[in-house]
Amino acid sequence: MELHEPKNLYELLTLNMEQRFANRVAFRWYDADQDVVVEKHFGEYAQDIRRAVNYCLSTIPDIQGKRVCVWSNNSYHYAVNCYGVMMAGGVIVPMNQRKSWDELHRELELVEPSAILTDGDDYGCNEEMQAAYGSLLRPMDAYKAYEPAELVNRIDPKALMVLMFTSGTTGRSKGVMLSEANFFAVMDHHLSVGQAYLEAAHDPDMLVGHLTVLPMFHLGAFGCLFTWAEMGWAQNLGSLRSFYKDLKRMPSQAMAAVPVLVQSIHHDLMAGKKSKLGDLWALNCMSAMFEPQILMDLSEHGMFIAQLYGSTETTGGGLINFAHDAKHIGAIGKPDGHCEIKLDNGEICMRGGDVMLGYYKDPKGTAEVIDAEGWFHTGDLARVDEDGYYFLTGRKKNVIILDSGENVSPEELEGLLEKCPAVKECLVKEKGKKICAVVCCEEADQQAVRDFITETNRTLPLYKRMSAVEFSAQPLPRNAMGKLVR
Repeated sequence: MELHEPKNLYELLTLNMEQRFANRVAFRWYDADQDVVVEKHFGEYAQDIRRAVNYCLSTIPDIQGKRVCVWSNNSYHYAVNCYGVMMAGGVIVPMNQRKSWDELHRELELVEPSAILTDGDDYGCNEEMQAAYGSLLRPMDAYKAYEPAELVNRIDPKALMVLMFTSGTTGRSKGVMLSEANFFAVMDHHLSVGQAYLEAAHDPDMLVGHLTVLPMFHLGAFGCLFTWAEMGWAQNLGSLRSFYKDLKRMPSQAMAAVPVLVQSIHHDLMAGKKSKLGDLWALNCMSAMFEPQILMDLSEHGMFIAQLYGSTETTGGGLINFAHDAKHIGAIGKPDGHCEIKLDNGEICMRGGDVMLGYYKDPKGTAEVIDAEGWFHTGDLARVDEDGYYFLTGRKKNVIILDSGENVSPEELEGLLEKCPAVKECLVKEKGKKICAVVCCEEADQQAVRDFITETNRTLPLYKRMSAVEFSAQPLPRNAMGKLVR
């Protein structure tokens, strides 16, 4: 039969994994016990997914619509189980195993799981997890004992399929409900990044290895389970801690990068240490605003930069930027037509098939962000230039509203502070009705920072001036995605 582009997970497995790309590498990872890099091809991957489907159907009665949590580090088993649960008709819930027990317990009580798949590692609250949910805990590799299942398409494309918690930089995380239709509504949007890699390399047949170091409980990594199976490309499973070793062990041309990694890569390139990066030459920058000069430096040193702006609530869909010119490289992107985008009083709003079903068991929270006309209000403030590029100006929730009624964007002031060479990182907040700068720097540099703030304040209106400063010798708190916690 003539093959066509997969439009759902069933076709992704039966057409791409088992036919088109059966002999291509789907995953690589380093096995420390054997000191070797292990490879799994798409054909093997598909058979293991079928085993996981059989396991789920055999051990979770009436699994359709039931929630199955994954509490684990990234692994091949993680990917297999996610597909297995979804294709058995269940709802997969990737969880941040590094959260406090109080936060995890709250999320688990909300989810009411039928099973919790875990790798058995100690994440600091194993005793509490065992006491509260011991009967639901299951090993990640249990599927291996089962025969591959005969598949039928059990997925309702418009029903809840993935429940993913937000990163929660300003408060408690919320459960974002996503459907199969959501993921395939943004498929072409995400595939355009892969196509841009091929165009930049002038090689339409190139097979790319994508180094995955972001946790799979984050949409930026979870979505790769679909995108790279569409492209027939390999995911190389690594970690932030072993980043440079993983680059040497596995041929990795591309990766999704958050600010902490971009800064590290930038440091290496500017120091003439490009060899540390192995084959890496393409970065998909997400989850934050990046310093334009850093991106320009990366581009001028041979890096291809793609920027995606989106959120968990929009299945990662939104704006996209492939520009490498100085005028536009600092933008978060332009619309590509996969959804509608507008500014409402400066706030980015989106509408289309990529917008979530809603927040889990939280209709009030859902109504606060999705209006009656279906527009999702992102909370991000932006401006649009004459070429149609969007530039972030701040977060609506972060805006400091003074007693005078004046609004102050902390991100604007943070951008000014970051120009001080002594500042390692910073954030601006309201404290005691004052605008306070929190700065991480060396103790010996504190006076230089104070002097810089004094000079900066002279260029600002009175209401924007930073009248308090706090110093920290330690890095400022960040969430699992490397975003500063406010």
